[in-house]
Amino acid sequence: MTIETDEARTARGWRLLAFALPGAPLLALSVPPIVFLPRYYAEYLAIPAATVGALFLAARIFDLFINPTIGSLQDRTRLAFGRRRAWLVGATPVVMLAVWFAFIAVQPGISAIVLGFAVLSLYASFASAMIAHLGWAGELRPEYHGRTRVLSAVQAASSIGQIVVMMLPALVELSGLGGFDDGVRLMGWTIIVALPITVAIAVWAVPENAAPIHEEEGKSHGFAQSLAALRDNDALRRVLIPDFLLGATQGVAGTLFMFYAVQVHGLGAVASTLLLVYFVAGLAGVPLWLWLGRRMGKHRALQLSCIWWAAALACVPLLPHGSALIVGIGMFIAGLPAVAGTLLVRSMMADVVDEDELRTGKQRSGLFFGLLLTTGKVGLALGPASLILLAPFGFSAERGAANSPEALLALTLLFAGAPAMLNILTAWSLQNYPLDEQRQHALREEIARRRAGEDI
Repeated sequence: MTIETDEARTARGWRLLAFALPGAPLLALSVPPIVFLPRYYAEYLAIPAATVGALFLAARIFDLFINPTIGSLQDRTRLAFGRRRAWLVGATPVVMLAVWFAFIAVQPGISAIVLGFAVLSLYASFASAMIAHLGWAGELRPEYHGRTRVLSAVQAASSIGQIVVMMLPALVELSGLGGFDDGVRLMGWTIIVALPITVAIAVWAVPENAAPIHEEEGKSHGFAQSLAALRDNDALRRVLIPDFLLGATQGVAGTLFMFYAVQVHGLGAVASTLLLVYFVAGLAGVPLWLWLGRRMGKHRALQLSCIWWAAALACVPLLPHGSALIVGIGMFIAGLPAVAGTLLVRSMMADVVDEDELRTGKQRSGLFFGLLLTTGKVGLALGPASLILLAPFGFSAERGAANSPEALLALTLLFAGAPAMLNILTAWSLQNYPLDEQRQHALREEIARRRAGEDI
């Protein structure tokens, strides 16, 4: 029995491309709060660094509660236009306003309270749009590999968005058209222009099936519902644990990369270019992991990517000092598997939603993808903590290459070793993962029979 919805028939060819387009500005928006905005606020707005750090930490704590709450609210929305499409369209102007405020309108002398409101608004509106798009992506194709294809297109668009936004500040400065602050404002304007255009194309090109009306209303939602889901659903935990570990991998590697490239490998002039090479490799890796996911199954392909990533990171310290070309090749090899985690974990989460629907009678893509965004962000937040671990070895960012050999050795081991170990843990956590292609196909058939019975 082949199960195919209206969404599946429309999510082909150019329509699939149209659906994926919002991923570019949305994921482009995920980079600045980590890499660019903290420096922008500290240097251009003259906000104390400790205050800036506290603002972004508060925003991440806020995410723990707001993401699953938004997801649950989306699950309960019933509109003929489509619940995911409605939330994506509704969130778009709010995101645009929040980006304008956080990237462009802020000026020196702004109070920390107002700036904190800007950051929280940015995070909440981004979560609303991102959960809507991911939830829609998970529901667009019901079949096991079809979901991976949809999310591969979204990931490709996302990688392009990340690469473009990372290049803008450097291009502004290198061209002599402005400074770092002008580059940040250009990032904001780029997202503001691109988001409504890509969202409009997506909602015009791809319809959304009506949500099945079998969810009980009036139940607890948000954070309380998230805790209940975590308690009751083993498959959900089996997906969130790898997502957290891979988020921590990205956080540690991302936090320490610039220090490592400059102070250990002596590549200060090209360190940013090497980081860009890493992201380009991620884009190049999308079709590879789509193919491997089809050949091996999603969780086995994810295990392979983790082992590959761990080996590549562990070998980075063996590359010759000061050789930008060879280190660049190494960064490309290390970047190829980096995208697999985001792509395959999201596709696996869509399968978990099926199992949950069959067990509970509720289709809760919004809640589950809200949890997925939360665990990844919590993992990323552990990145700055790696600097604390270097303190006992006497490491100081200000000393640069003048740090002691012991401090630089500690930096090397933490940069290469911690992410490698986290990847090995991720691969191990996926042992005996239960939702393979055969199991997911059985789930979809049973869900189809149940829905057909409810329609009679």
